[in-house]
Amino acid sequence: MVRTDHTGTRRLLGSHSVVWRKVLDRSEGLTVLCEVSGTVAECGVSVGVVTLRLKMVPALSECVNSDLLVSQLSLEHTRNIERERLFLLYSKQWWNEYLALRPSHSDRLVKIFAEDEQGRSQLVCVSLSPLRCPMIESPRHAARFVSLIPCKSTTQVGGGIREQWLSLHAFIASTSGDVENHCLLLCSLLLGFGLDSYVCVGTKAKGAPHLWVMTLSNDEPVFRDAVTGQRYTSSDTPPYKSIDSVFNHTHFYANAQPSNSINKTKYALRDPVLWKGMSDEAIKSMRDAADPHVNSIELSPSVIDPYHTASTVERELRRLVRDEREDNDLSTHWNEDLSHLLLPALSAYELERAAGVTINNDEFQQAIRHAVPSGFTFKGFPSQFNHLNVKGIFRECMKSNVCSDVILCHGDSIHLALKVKITTYPEDVIAVWIMFACQYRCIV
Repeated sequence: MVRTDHTGTRRLLGSHSVVWRKVLDRSEGLTVLCEVSGTVAECGVSVGVVTLRLKMVPALSECVNSDLLVSQLSLEHTRNIERERLFLLYSKQWWNEYLALRPSHSDRLVKIFAEDEQGRSQLVCVSLSPLRCPMIESPRHAARFVSLIPCKSTTQVGGGIREQWLSLHAFIASTSGDVENHCLLLCSLLLGFGLDSYVCVGTKAKGAPHLWVMTLSNDEPVFRDAVTGQRYTSSDTPPYKSIDSVFNHTHFYANAQPSNSINKTKYALRDPVLWKGMSDEAIKSMRDAADPHVNSIELSPSVIDPYHTASTVERELRRLVRDEREDNDLSTHWNEDLSHLLLPALSAYELERAAGVTINNDEFQQAIRHAVPSGFTFKGFPSQFNHLNVKGIFRECMKSNVCSDVILCHGDSIHLALKVKITTYPEDVIAVWIMFACQYRCIV
């Protein structure tokens, strides 16, 4: 259950899982009252009731025996509870063995369990699953898509940050979440592309706990920041200090090396001397006990028309620019030809962010030199946003001294230019590129 405000911002109110198989013994269908519990401080508190009407379509030729259905559901519930009990015993033994290797291991960030939006504690490996989406063309496009989803820390009553690992379904539905949610989604997409990918748990340069994503090839790591989309190879200097544990949907490893420094760590995860791994069978048992539908999701294509929406944003921004200039006793004249010439630059910026390829903007620069008359000065300022709140966009642009100088440009024969380009991604995630520009003749 999500709530969307007038700006289009979504907020996760709560979630609820429904056992739909109870409809199998009723040909007339079943009405279910779902009491949805809140998240974080409201966890366990009802935020609303949803009435669902369930019915098999087409109808079964013969309903399942009621006693048989109850027995099956009860058997599965008992089996899952036993799996969870056995895994808890195993994880305690595994943790004690890890501590016995070296006393300093007690200070390392080995994250085995995490709490989801419903307040349930579960193995972190269950929080992700290989995800394939034909609308996302490559691993780098996947990183770009995830980086455009707003990052918001989960706060609780009384201040402070409460860690909450949303299910992939809840994260996509709310289209916002903390660092760990971005990492889980990015790792799931990279696993879908067949990469040997893991979520890493460690610390940033200043020692603060942090999560990021790693892909391995011949035991050589490539790190990805899921929030910024930045990619770090062995020749780069990543902003991470230490690495303590890594996991994906089938494996969990804790760093057993004397040093957990990001630069001194060896990444041969299958070497039991370097990394202590959990049993793959034990992890599989927990995946079998988990709700198979929570992280089995499909991303929906965007319903936003990028061209019509960009035209609307341009129109509203021009009105705001005109009003701002009028407040400063300045007239406003737009140059449509110059505005159109800004589009190649914006396309190059998005392609560089998405594909990691630097584009030579020679044609754009040639066009600007050809369009701007001799004796005139050209100024331009690009900005990128991930929302369509036009007033918020304009407000942020005016906070930049360079951008405000363009918008409130003084001089002779001033003409302003504006271009908006919108690139859409699944689930209505967008990259909004905006460039304000002006040409003028300097007054001596």
